Amino acid sequence: MSKSKIKVIEANSLEVLYECDFEDHEKAFDYARKMEEMGIDIKIHAPSLSETLAVSLGADESDLSTLRNEVDEEIASHIHNDEHGCMVCMPEDPNLPKQ
Repeated sequence: MSKSKIKVIEANSLEVLYECDFEDHEKAFDYARKMEEMGIDIKIHAPSLSETLAVSLGADESDLSTLRNEVDEEIASHIHNDEHGCMVCMPEDPNLPKQ
């Protein structure tokens, strides 16, 4: 089974600067901190639960990219639907004041 990897990525070029197993996440965050201290703009990609599941079921990078885009679109649709964000999706709670 493929292990989940955490990647430290240079934000402009998207070059992977550091990669390690999820179990060694402290090393990735230490490396990221050092890069930021040097003035390098970085992003950290830690796989989500859905990505980890997809990889364990045999997904390739194309499948993962599609999954990430679909998740991003779903989240964005909840944020931008209304000025209240996801509150519009939550069931009414009779114990809360009416909006």
